[in-house]
Amino acid sequence: MTEQTPEAPKSKRILVAEDDDNIRNLLTSYLSVSGYETISVASGSAALKRLEQTRFDLAILDIMLPEANGLDICAKVRAHHDMPVLLLTALGEEHDRIRGFEVGADDYLVKPFSPRELVARVKAILRRSTSAQSARLPASTGGEQKYTPPYPIQMDWECKSARFEDRELQLTQYEFKILAALTRRPGVVFSRDELLDLLYPTGASVVLKAVDVHIHNLRAKLGPDGAKLVQTVRGFGYKAARIEPSKTSSPVEGGSSWK
Repeated sequence: MTEQTPEAPKSKRILVAEDDDNIRNLLTSYLSVSGYETISVASGSAALKRLEQTRFDLAILDIMLPEANGLDICAKVRAHHDMPVLLLTALGEEHDRIRGFEVGADDYLVKPFSPRELVARVKAILRRSTSAQSARLPASTGGEQKYTPPYPIQMDWECKSARFEDRELQLTQYEFKILAALTRRPGVVFSRDELLDLLYPTGASVVLKAVDVHIHNLRAKLGPDGAKLVQTVRGFGYKAARIEPSKTSSPVEGGSSWK
C-alpha cells in the first residue's frame, strides 16, 4: 500500500488523458506513487465522458488526443468550473502556448518532459489553487459576494459572473480576474508581470503576450463603450479608467465620464 504524503492526499483525483500508452502508464504510475488517485483514458471522447461522470481535482490533457483534442476539452471544462488543467504537447512554439492559456489552461508542459517535473507542477497547481488569491485581487468573503465599482458594471464573486450595464458578460476565469482586479482599484496600474502572477500563480512558463490576449478578448466582450474602461498605460501595463461619481455612469450620454 502506497504511503500518502501531506501534499498529495488520496482525496485528490486526477484525470490523465494521453493516447500514448507508454506516457500514460508512466504518468499514472508516478502520480499514484505520489499519493494521488488517478483515472486514465486514451481519447478525447473518453475524457469528456469521464468528466461528465466524475469529479476531478485536476485534469492532465494531451493536446493531440484523438476524437476530441485537449484544447477543445479544456475550453469546455473552463466554461463550467475552475478545475485546474495541465496541457501536454509536443508543440512548443510561443503561439501554441498562448493558445493553450487562452482557452484556460493553468500550466503547459512540452514533450519530452521529466515525470518528476510533471508531479512537481501538479503539486504546485493543486496547492496554490486552494490557497488565497493574490493580495492584489480582492478575495470573495461571505459578506462580499457582490461589489459594484463606480461603473455600469457589477461583479458577482459567488457566481463568478459580471454584468456590463444590463448585459451579462460571458467571461473566462482569466478575463473575470483581470476585470475584478482592475475595477476594484480604478486608476492603479497593473504591470503585465503582476497580472501574470495573478492569473498563473503556479509559476507556469507563460509569455507576457498571454496577458495582452486576455485583455484583447475582455475588451471585445465589453463592447465599444465598455472597452474604454480598460486602458493601456504604455510601457507599464493596464488600468481601469477613473470615473467621477458626480457624472453619469454612461460614457455615451453627456460625453465620456471616464479618464
